[in-house]
Amino acid sequence: MKKILISTGGSGGHVVPALSLYEHLQVNFDVTLYTDSRGAKFIPKEIKKTVFEVKNIPEKKYLLPIKLIVLFFSFLKSIIHLGRHKYDIVISTGGYMSLPIVLASKLFDKKIFLFEPNSIIGRSNKFLLKFSTKIFCYDKNIKGLNKKHLDKLIEIPPILNKCFYRNNNSSEIGEKTIKILVIGGSQASIFFSKNLKNEIIKLASKYTIKINQQISRSLNIDNYKKDYERHNIENNLFFFEENILCKKNNFDIAISRAGASSLAELAHLNIPFIAVPFPHATDNHQLINAKRYSDLNSCWILEEKNFNSGDIYKIINQIMVNRDEYFEKKSNLKKINKNKSWDEINEKIKDILNDN
Repeated sequence: MKKILISTGGSGGHVVPALSLYEHLQVNFDVTLYTDSRGAKFIPKEIKKTVFEVKNIPEKKYLLPIKLIVLFFSFLKSIIHLGRHKYDIVISTGGYMSLPIVLASKLFDKKIFLFEPNSIIGRSNKFLLKFSTKIFCYDKNIKGLNKKHLDKLIEIPPILNKCFYRNNNSSEIGEKTIKILVIGGSQASIFFSKNLKNEIIKLASKYTIKINQQISRSLNIDNYKKDYERHNIENNLFFFEENILCKKNNFDIAISRAGASSLAELAHLNIPFIAVPFPHATDNHQLINAKRYSDLNSCWILEEKNFNSGDIYKIINQIMVNRDEYFEKKSNLKKINKNKSWDEINEKIKDILNDN
């Protein structure tokens, strides 16, 4: 049985696809996750993992010498780790901490696969591509990929938790009732928490609103809940709930940041969404992710820099007044994910790893 090391950065955007990859590979391969202390918080205890700390130095020119020293020592630690554990394949889902282990893997002549869920290649993956065997992507038109490496690109459907393939969203938006989901990624969204409540309350003056909303931990969730209940809004508020869409997905519409995993989950469940990309994401990758779906006429985009009070109300109110556009987007989402089963994706990944 081949031994595989999956290296992942510490953010939810890196760890979530790493966990889904682990789920796909664990039956046919001996798999270990490799992450830092931030990433370890997202990984269930029963999953085999190695926690390896690589200090993230801010992107400041005067700190470059320190960054190089840190990377060098991390590289040496990676060499020692790889010398002790005889992996056949190393897969990186990106992140700063993956640089040393992937570079060390090249010294040991390991097969290196990169994984890029975003519609623009991440900086670590862009640098590591020259050392890799192949790169898995969701978007065949991914931006930032050097043309000389096009032969390394393998387009695959989004890799999701297995629970998503057992769930179907059969929700049909009503004439007077709308079920809304608000999610802001693994760290929630302060922007959503501060700006959406009044929009939802205004909608509740015309429609029956049922809302599930992720709230930033910086806010008082009890006071937030009281404001909704004062306006007869049925609500479920939470700070973070792992795989919430696996447990409950009968939503008519979602308001979301534009991380690749979040959008892929919503798209798979045919939940039309209003994407509000995080404006400070590296290389503005969340906006590029959202535009991929917008170009397929399957979502709405609101950029935070252009956000005005009343924008969310206008979009949802227009949906309720004329639902044709809504159902068109829902239909387009269904086309994107047509006939994409867990087993089909599983076989494709397994065959690629065994053949290369």
